[in-house]
Amino acid sequence: MLDKIKEISVYIHWPYCLKKCPYCDFNSHTSKQEINYKDWESAYKNEINIEQNNLGIKNVRSIFFGGGTPSLMPPNLIESIIHNLGKKWNITKNTEITVEANPSSVEIKNFKNLATSGVNRLSLGFQSLNDNSLKFLGRNHTAKDSLKALEIAKKQFQRVSFDLIYGLPSQTGLSWELELKSAIELSGEHMSAYQLTIEKGTPFYTLHRAKKIILPSETVLLNLYSITDELLNNANLKKYEVSNYALKNAESVHNVRIWQGFEYCGIGPGAHGRIKVNNKWFATHKYSSPKIWLSNNLQNKTTLYKNEEINSLERAQEVLLTGLRLTKGIKIKTLLSNTNTNNIDAFININNLEKLKKLGLIDMNNSVLKITNKGFPVLNAIINKLML
Repeated sequence: MLDKIKEISVYIHWPYCLKKCPYCDFNSHTSKQEINYKDWESAYKNEINIEQNNLGIKNVRSIFFGGGTPSLMPPNLIESIIHNLGKKWNITKNTEITVEANPSSVEIKNFKNLATSGVNRLSLGFQSLNDNSLKFLGRNHTAKDSLKALEIAKKQFQRVSFDLIYGLPSQTGLSWELELKSAIELSGEHMSAYQLTIEKGTPFYTLHRAKKIILPSETVLLNLYSITDELLNNANLKKYEVSNYALKNAESVHNVRIWQGFEYCGIGPGAHGRIKVNNKWFATHKYSSPKIWLSNNLQNKTTLYKNEEINSLERAQEVLLTGLRLTKGIKIKTLLSNTNTNNIDAFININNLEKLKKLGLIDMNNSVLKITNKGFPVLNAIINKLML
């Protein structure tokens, strides 16, 4: 068994997309110039070396290629990154290696080569199985493209997941139920269902402020959430996180470990990390601009925009924020050991905790702290009450 103390997860960021979706606030860009993949390969290799020199020898539990659209990367670039990680750290047959992909014809062509490069899990961004909804969301694929991508992905990868977005304007319980039932018929081991959120700085935010986008009421959204839970649960896709559902033992290892508070490093423009050096936690953030990150990297300048020590209280609050998103909750022993704290009283409002327990919104025993099914629809409000 791998030594968990020395395990790490690695996030690799590819910043480019074919187009920017109007709801997306991720660090994604469209490139007007031809991308020099050799330079990018050198840059990723450089940053892997720097991280390894800083962190020492680690067992890699998971690697996640996110973006942007990482499936647009040449498969040999992804293979090179995995190879260089394996030279510096220990990658085993149990290492989960995920790539995010969109169901476009450009990316489908890469699936076979991605699978042979070492990728063993594909996360497909369907977002919807309704062509009108896809058009509204600014996607450059159709529902038919999604079906084709899924069919090919299942032949190439051991594990496949896909994402859907609900809570769109004018969406009703009936329309979402029909779409979700269609998705369940196609699904494999894992599905994510995210409620549409309006993020600052996006085109949707401007349209929403101008009342050109009207989201469903809270009552409708709660109904959509309940429908999602019920239908997926009946299909044995059990909720393990507020927006993620999986068959038994098919959860995303990478995401679960980060939510639980284990160590991870970020590589690439805009990538975040939470790393432990000399028993102290540090929050790292690389330069978001692809040009700045690449230029600094190739000139042997720092790619770190931020590298700040986090005290025990700050780290505990971070892990509380993410860990309570999991239906199994947080093991109190893990929470304390992952945050260098001795007692939950240091970062939880005990009075509010007792009130929330009496309301049936949160459950706690000697070993686990978790949100109840009744509490999940108001998760953010509960967390705000618990924070000191």
